[in-house]
Amino acid sequence: MNKKEIMKKAIALAKTMVGDWIARMALALKTVWAEVKKMKKELPALKGTERQVKWANEIRQAVVTFVEEEVKRYVSMIDDKALLKKAQDEKRDEVKKQVLEAIEAFSNTVEATFWIENFRDNCRYGKVLEGSKRTILEVFGDHFFKQGTWEVFLTRVYGRRFFVGFWQ
Repeated sequence: MNKKEIMKKAIALAKTMVGDWIARMALALKTVWAEVKKMKKELPALKGTERQVKWANEIRQAVVTFVEEEVKRYVSMIDDKALLKKAQDEKRDEVKKQVLEAIEAFSNTVEATFWIENFRDNCRYGKVLEGSKRTILEVFGDHFFKQGTWEVFLTRVYGRRFFVGFWQ
């Protein structure tokens, strides 16, 4: 959940309360932030040498955060039926389920070498480097998506079709 979504949720919550607006907003923001902290999941411990684990943790946090944001946008487009318009609802649900399973498997990869070998050139100081987003998504997709869903995901992220006419 990004800050804009948090603020919208807090405003909606504050509108249901009575009393001073500032006090209501303060309480609503405190409540929503507490929910966000509960939602934030703990990633499993990495396996490898102490040095590998330290380096891989930094890389993993940046990459998982980036990929989760892209997946959230993609899933919201599936839910809003802005993507896969002509697909049947069960096909849309199947694609959504597969994407959520893929991000779960990706986030729970515990080998430090996986994160270092695949993403060391894409992250620096805990941030995804500009220009490396496509590489990150390609590695994410190559390991965790089935054929078809991955092309739809990349089409959504990059705004061009990989297999024209296939998922219209």
